[in-house]
Amino acid sequence: MSTFIKGLDGLVCFTRGVSRLAARVIGLALLAVVVFIGVEILLRKLTGHSLSGVHEYAGYVLAVLSAWGISHTLLERAHIRIDVVHGRLPPLSRHTLNVLSLLALNLVAWMIAINVYPVLGKSLNNGSTANTPLATPLWIPQLLWAAGYCWFAFTTSVMGLRVLAALFQRDVATLDALAGMDNGELTEALPAREAQR
Repeated sequence: MSTFIKGLDGLVCFTRGVSRLAARVIGLALLAVVVFIGVEILLRKLTGHSLSGVHEYAGYVLAVLSAWGISHTLLERAHIRIDVVHGRLPPLSRHTLNVLSLLALNLVAWMIAINVYPVLGKSLNNGSTANTPLATPLWIPQLLWAAGYCWFAFTTSVMGLRVLAALFQRDVATLDALAGMDNGELTEALPAREAQR
């Protein structure tokens, strides 16, 4: 069993590393888009001409960012949580809800991953291009977009398996570290709750 757990821990570290790298690359691409949009605005104001394709590529970057960013956000426990009841529940109930929410997220991630392929496949089969002067082959941004959602499905599966293993081992520290509320959120939420009483 410990070999299995070590393997899962290695997969969690691997997914975290790849997701961080993807977040940095996409972050740099987003910064590049911001710079190009700024240059395009200046050119339009000063010369009356604009850079073609900036808005098109900005849309592609945002689509790829949204697909790849959710894995990084999940691993860093940075998704927004609305905690009305969760913090008042006993530990067993909190852990059960955390595991159920991660497993539900895994189901949603796989539904998305399964449904992105037909979009990509249709573009590949038809040789579809963007309806713009650049005529970008749509399979290129769609491949990056689809890969991000497939990576998200893989990440949620790894996290789900590791959390289930922690649940069966009654490893509360791992449950809290992977699926629980971030300690920063918890320490901020508790004084706010006490102040409201």
